[in-house]
Amino acid sequence: MAEHIEGRNAVLEALRSGLRLERVTFASGLKAHPSLDEIRRRATEAGVRVEEVPRQELDRLSVRGAHQGVIALTEPFRYAQLDAVIHAVRNPARSLVVVLDHVTDPGNLGAVIRSAEVAGAHAVIIPRERAAQVGPVVHKASAGATAHLPIVQVSNIVQALEVLKAAGYWVAGADENGEAGLWEAPLEGRLALVLGAEGSGLARLTRERCDFLVSIPVAGWVGSLNVAQAATVLAFEWVRRGR
Repeated sequence: MAEHIEGRNAVLEALRSGLRLERVTFASGLKAHPSLDEIRRRATEAGVRVEEVPRQELDRLSVRGAHQGVIALTEPFRYAQLDAVIHAVRNPARSLVVVLDHVTDPGNLGAVIRSAEVAGAHAVIIPRERAAQVGPVVHKASAGATAHLPIVQVSNIVQALEVLKAAGYWVAGADENGEAGLWEAPLEGRLALVLGAEGSGLARLTRERCDFLVSIPVAGWVGSLNVAQAATVLAFEWVRRGR
């Protein structure tokens, strides 16, 4: 079944990445904007059908009503294979993979993918069941990062962690009660960063497979960040260590 990509950044990044689109639909009467001009140009050059419809038609197609006047129709999202991701890592000493343990909110999944891609991660891994999947909301929340970063879907997170360990990754689990603080934890080199579901955190078996648990120090009254914010902080600590 075809999928929708909503929003100017998400559609533009899909075109820039060479993702095959079936058509791009604009709301009629849009004000001129450089991003819209580039979308039209790239779609035309790629042989993608471009059409204009009343805004109400896009509102009907949109999942959250935040389409910014443009929606693209594309083939179903293609997930990457974990072995292929590991094989593609060129620097054996430095790699980041973000693993999400049953994160169910697609907005959070998209935000994590965006941060991971900006930080230079090699992949985001998600479970096949009981978790958010890549779709219109995720494409939009990632600001188009789904077009650039491999997303791996696995049947078992614990088994995926074992594969990563065998490939030389240290597995760090994010936990507000983790014994290692953000500043002291070994967040460098070949790292698999694991974050748990909203509210419940890491599952017991997932926690047990982590090499260490890391906490983010807080100065306010709220005890922790949400999963997307925590992923950003931890991923960019990995970036800082590698400078």
